[in-house]
Amino acid sequence: MSDDARGPDVCHAVTPLPVWAWVQFPTFHVRVKAFAKSWTRDAVLVEWAQFGQQAQAWVWRSAVKHRVLRVDADRRARAPDAG
Repeated sequence: MSDDARGPDVCHAVTPLPVWAWVQFPTFHVRVKAFAKSWTRDAVLVEWAQFGQQAQAWVWRSAVKHRVLRVDADRRARAPDAG
């Protein structure tokens, strides 16, 4: 993705956020468990594991959805109710 396509004002995550992301390859698309490392108004830089290697790509923001890590979900389930 070009700099013009992703847009200005890149924000960088202090801690990458867990996401689901649709990644486009030349002949197919695949949904991956990824981490959002940076973003703009229009695009997100995601990183994921591919064949034992780290891969990263800028994708359109609409191709990314938040996900909850299992550890986070377990912690929430065990937390006492507030109030």
